[in-house]
Amino acid sequence: MDNVIASLNQILGVAVQVLFTGAGLWCGVKITKNKVDFVGTLLIAFVAVLAGLQPEPWGLIFCLLSMFLLLWKFGGAKIFPDCVVVGLISWGIGFSGKFLIKYLAEHIR
Repeated sequence: MDNVIASLNQILGVAVQVLFTGAGLWCGVKITKNKVDFVGTLLIAFVAVLAGLQPEPWGLIFCLLSMFLLLWKFGGAKIFPDCVVVGLISWGIGFSGKFLIKYLAEHIR
């Protein structure tokens, strides 16, 4: 039973991080006036979160690099400052959102 709860906790963490990172990317892309829709930002966030599941520190490096490159390729944004700033801020939003939801879920029980 503990393995099932751990697996559901992992899935919940990934889903929340994808949603928060995608929302942060979408807001950042709208502010910088680049052309990416919400579904595109969710796909970029999904790929980045999956790349980030690697062990530390490679997961963080792969996550941020994939986010920067996908924003540059599909969003038409400049690497610096658009991709780097929007990517770092949205990654921070998603990462902190994941741990906030996990913390709240643990203490509500």
